[in-house]
Amino acid sequence: MKKLIWILPLLLFAGEGDADLQKEILKLNQKIERLSERVDENEFESELNKIKWSGEFSNTLNYYSGTIDSEHFSNANKWDMQLKLNMNVKINEKTKFTGRLMMTKAWGNTEPLDISYLDSLQGRANGTSALFVERAYVDYYFSKKFIMTIGRQPSTDGPGMNLKYDTPRKATYPALLFNGAGDGIVFTYKFFNRYKNRLRFAYGKGYQWQDSQNGWVSVNPGIKDTDVYGLFFEGRIPCPKMGRNLFILSGVKTRHLVTNPYDDDNATANADLGEYTHYGLYFENMKAFHTRFNYFISLAVSKPSGNGRVGVADLNSDGVPDTEVELLKKDGYAYHIGGRYDYKKYKIGAEFNHGSKYWFSFSTNFNDPTNKLAIRGSAYDFYLIYNMDLFQYVRFGYMYMKNDYNYVGMYYAPNGEPDRVDEKIKLLYVTYDVKW
Repeated sequence: MKKLIWILPLLLFAGEGDADLQKEILKLNQKIERLSERVDENEFESELNKIKWSGEFSNTLNYYSGTIDSEHFSNANKWDMQLKLNMNVKINEKTKFTGRLMMTKAWGNTEPLDISYLDSLQGRANGTSALFVERAYVDYYFSKKFIMTIGRQPSTDGPGMNLKYDTPRKATYPALLFNGAGDGIVFTYKFFNRYKNRLRFAYGKGYQWQDSQNGWVSVNPGIKDTDVYGLFFEGRIPCPKMGRNLFILSGVKTRHLVTNPYDDDNATANADLGEYTHYGLYFENMKAFHTRFNYFISLAVSKPSGNGRVGVADLNSDGVPDTEVELLKKDGYAYHIGGRYDYKKYKIGAEFNHGSKYWFSFSTNFNDPTNKLAIRGSAYDFYLIYNMDLFQYVRFGYMYMKNDYNYVGMYYAPNGEPDRVDEKIKLLYVTYDVKW
């Protein structure tokens, strides 16, 4: 209507005898309406084209060997591939959307691993050629200092993984504490911007009950949701001589950990075992003291609080929950350290991490065939990166892992006590990675 305001005076001053003038005005009005429709269509097309796409594609040739239960295994020619498609949209001055679709699979194999069905691992663990939503969240700026982030969070490949994968910071939270797709809402408050200080409060669902046939329109058989609460503080140490640095303090509470989050119908198997609290400290220093050296240190503690209940789990992976388990009995700890030296197109690095008998985190690290950040033992990791150009590199690497206790990556065990094991794995690999 605003576009037609200037025509109204002409219509008012046109008398009854000015029929020709009125016809000309109406024709002009129709032309303006058609032009307006075309402009609206162009604006709509422009809005659709606001999505900025980027991506990453990698292929890895692995040679691995190891020992489990005194039995030797090896594979000298294992190929894996991974695809990431990133989406970024600036909706308006206060709102932006970020998304990522992801696929991880072995060459010539579309049979998913059992663990790849878990929500936090879909698309990250070896599975099918299907694309899964790894990230999908909206940032809404109430002000320049106060931000809400809602949806599938940037909680994968976080600090502690950027050196080895030769990328800037890719996620909000240290990978040692959590490295998987998570759904929730986060409020961030920025202050003392000179030191990049951020205070974050997070709430999410680690598991939410829903009937497999009828959705939420049915009676819950007694399975509680897994709620996650987090408080994070990050910033920089005000020491210009040190160079670019980042520290993160983390505290996370996870309540109502159920035994089998992939079994929605069995309330007995899905007993509420209790809750976990995690504390973490992360520090990184890039181009430390204006040299070519980069390093990071990540420390974490896991504190279980079991309620004495016993659940039933499928520990032998035969599809039948048949082993009684409890939440782990004692506190665990882990640390992850790494450094990288850069020289022209070459980058050489090493990492070491160790987890105690009772260590547990929600980290997956399925960018490698091994889940080293969850290990209850020690892992040694060496690599050499050759940057072919700005968009692609080749990484040669060697890993040695020694696991001392079983049920790695699980927050429960029979009687809450992991058993002693002697497991070793050696991995030699070469990865080709390209970004656009």
